[in-house]
Amino acid sequence: MPGRGFVTPDNDLSNYTVSRAVAEIRATNTLLTAIDGKTARTFAYPCGDRQIGGVNFYDQLKTDFVAARGVTSGLQTPAQVQLENVDCYGINGQDGQYLIDLVKQAQQAHTLLVFLFHGVGGGHSLNVSLAAHRQLLRYLKAHERAIYIAPLVEVAERIRAYQQGGPPPKAAGQ
Repeated sequence: MPGRGFVTPDNDLSNYTVSRAVAEIRATNTLLTAIDGKTARTFAYPCGDRQIGGVNFYDQLKTDFVAARGVTSGLQTPAQVQLENVDCYGINGQDGQYLIDLVKQAQQAHTLLVFLFHGVGGGHSLNVSLAAHRQLLRYLKAHERAIYIAPLVEVAERIRAYQQGGPPPKAAGQ
């Protein structure tokens, strides 16, 4: 796609088949499990792409992951979250106050907020400054009793249980 000069032909999804992508993803999961022993994982759509040759390739991977992170911005309640395409905010150059304001919006609305960081402090063309990131972390630390912060896999497991009729996900400070 335009603007993706960083993607090499070997990694260009337009040169893939669904079966190749699924096999590579499963091989990677096997390697990761051998390294860390974990079997519950989340997936991130590469560049937000959900299809290969017009086919939604994640359909074959649904049972391999707890959830998949998309690239659409949004705040959602646990009932609204679509675990096959979790909303997030892609961060690229915004200042710390912007990040904190997103957290405050999520706090007020009691919604899930997922940040998508590619780079922090340089080294990537999609980047947030170290100062902005540090400002966010300081805010989160100062409010850690009021904000539930966890890896996406943990949050997704709780949301899945809730959506299947379980109790509401644990609230901040509980």
